[in-house]
Amino acid sequence: MRHYLYFLAGLLVLVTACRKDKQEGGKLPLSIKGFWPNSGNAGTIVTVSGTGFGATAADNDVKFNGAAAKVVDVRDTVLIVLAPAEGSSGAITVDTRGQKADIGDYTYQALSLHGISPTNGPAGTNVSIRGAGFSSLTAPVKVTINGKEALVTSITDTLLVVAVPDAAGSGKVTVVVDGKTVNGPDFSFQNISGISPVKGGKGTKVTITGEGFSDVAANNLIAFNGKAATVVSAGVNQLVATVPDGVTTGAVTVVVNGQKTVGAVFTVVPPPVLKTVAPLSGPAGADIMITGSYFSSIAGEVTVLFNGKPATIETTADNKLAVKVPVGAGTGTIVVTVNGQQTQGPEFKEQNMGVAQLVPDNGLAGSQIIIKGIGFSTVAGDNNVSFNGIAATVISATDTGLTVQVPAGVTTGAVNVTVNGLGATGPVFKRAGVLTLAGGPSKNDFNFISGLAVDKQGNVYATDGNLVKRSTPAGVVSIFAGQTASGSANGNGTNATFNFPTALTIDGNDNLYVCDRYNNLIRKITPAGDVSTFAVLSFQPLGIAIDGSGTLYVGASYNGVYGLNANGIATRLSNGAYETAAYICIDAAGVVYYAADFNYNTIFRIAGGVRTTFAGSGYGFKDGPVGTALFTQPLGLVIDAASGNMYTTDNNAIRVIADGVVTTVAGTLGGTTPLPGGGYADGAFKVALFSNITAVCMDADGNLYIAERYNKTIRKVFFK
Repeated sequence: MRHYLYFLAGLLVLVTACRKDKQEGGKLPLSIKGFWPNSGNAGTIVTVSGTGFGATAADNDVKFNGAAAKVVDVRDTVLIVLAPAEGSSGAITVDTRGQKADIGDYTYQALSLHGISPTNGPAGTNVSIRGAGFSSLTAPVKVTINGKEALVTSITDTLLVVAVPDAAGSGKVTVVVDGKTVNGPDFSFQNISGISPVKGGKGTKVTITGEGFSDVAANNLIAFNGKAATVVSAGVNQLVATVPDGVTTGAVTVVVNGQKTVGAVFTVVPPPVLKTVAPLSGPAGADIMITGSYFSSIAGEVTVLFNGKPATIETTADNKLAVKVPVGAGTGTIVVTVNGQQTQGPEFKEQNMGVAQLVPDNGLAGSQIIIKGIGFSTVAGDNNVSFNGIAATVISATDTGLTVQVPAGVTTGAVNVTVNGLGATGPVFKRAGVLTLAGGPSKNDFNFISGLAVDKQGNVYATDGNLVKRSTPAGVVSIFAGQTASGSANGNGTNATFNFPTALTIDGNDNLYVCDRYNNLIRKITPAGDVSTFAVLSFQPLGIAIDGSGTLYVGASYNGVYGLNANGIATRLSNGAYETAAYICIDAAGVVYYAADFNYNTIFRIAGGVRTTFAGSGYGFKDGPVGTALFTQPLGLVIDAASGNMYTTDNNAIRVIADGVVTTVAGTLGGTTPLPGGGYADGAFKVALFSNITAVCMDADGNLYIAERYNKTIRKVFFK
């Protein structure tokens, strides 16, 4: 029992000591951070910030130039006092339990600043300043925030309203009236100077840099285009937030104490898309090329894992990554992560054999390609090669390259190589290339093709002089309608006559519609060859196309595009278009595109009656974004219904417009410049040559047909 009493006595002494320490303000030394206002009349409330104050009002002896002041309230870091009536201008001092400190100089005058609201915000924020003596008798009142002058928008003797200036920064609010100055509290300036990364999606961690944030995470309300985000970490100059689910593209905002700051736009993009990975096997340290989309040109935003082990990233771009196989990769999945968004790729096998590249990566049966890689046998017969499961003949071999003949019946698919029990999967070989369907430089099947169309059976129709000719899928050419001599007679087949038909198009029932240029007519030809007049026009028709609903669009000579109703009545689509619309196509949304005459190297677009430039910025030949790409003569347009890609023939080359970018498909011998005089060669895209392409069409399977004036041919272009 005695021991218990001793324990209680000791505990009482400890509690008493702790209470005494607390009452005496702990062991923190007295330190003054600042005070405001620094002027005013007697009775002005003055707020002093610091540490080490006494626990009660009586523990703090505050004097204004020697005159005792009343302490109204005391907290851990704030002391609130009233300027005494007996005081005068001079120093304010505080004495706390024998610790003394100078607070600063106080001026007795009518000018005083009692408070500001809000105490934080971005440029342009309206700040109300409460006080007294703001009315000026000699000059306008001047207000600065952190030394930068603010625009005063409203003034009374006791209230000012000012707009926070640009790039103000955080600091004192100061008011100057008639040469007298008063300082108020600090204003916390909010600004978002940047975000990184600027694109991504759900789960992306975004770093927001700037100023005026709160170092307490919960006090920062971050949103991506209005969608609230989770704050991961917080500091006064940097915040990190996780992009929320359901985010859409828009500005990043930060709200602190009810004040919103708007930053840069965060662009929402899908997770990375992997198109090819090659090779899919190889030793540690081997170079791997990954192509696709929605990568990043900033290496720090991309991670690549091989079976969970990080790869070394050599180079990175938005559509291509070059990495090295990590040690100990083994066999497992490749995973690419860009800005927190993850995509799984194919399986990779760590071994001393791999297929890296196919040159070319497209072609037709009988073509020769080179398979590049490592670990092959130098004995051709020891290398077993297949194209999408079909065995191929190896012509020659080295340890890093195989020359192979593409087998008959080839279809698009991966190339596989097996050597001495080791198997490697290579890139996809595309059954793609160019074959002559009908005609040729040494034949006389065609003379001057200016329009093409293909029916459901694969028959291709061409306007040639005053004739409409037909080529079967086997390449047999015959006259479908018209006679060599010009005329304007309806009838069946060769009983009908035309006067220089140009473009033609075909509807869902395989009816042809032909621009009979010098007769100013649109003629209709049924599958049985019956020719009739569909529309009588007041202009020469040069281009024609049909949309999904069966509406015809006709291009006029130097007068833009017209729409034709069921009765053949023509209505002009855009009053601002005066080009010759010789080549027309329509997308799934009904938007009309056309290429003009030789005076324009541009593809135009008409939507809602307004004509704009869709692609091309001048004469030349340059791939790239539609706004900077150059065309020589875009003579032919067609849109692939499956992909939405637009194909155009540009003099001696075939080009595609996809995702806002112009790319050359064929006609340059694998380079970037088409041959000036053209040429004539079938085969893979890198070897195919053309001479003066004048017309283009596409069948339901996505095969392209082109007509060439100088080669006197119809060629078929395979993409699948």
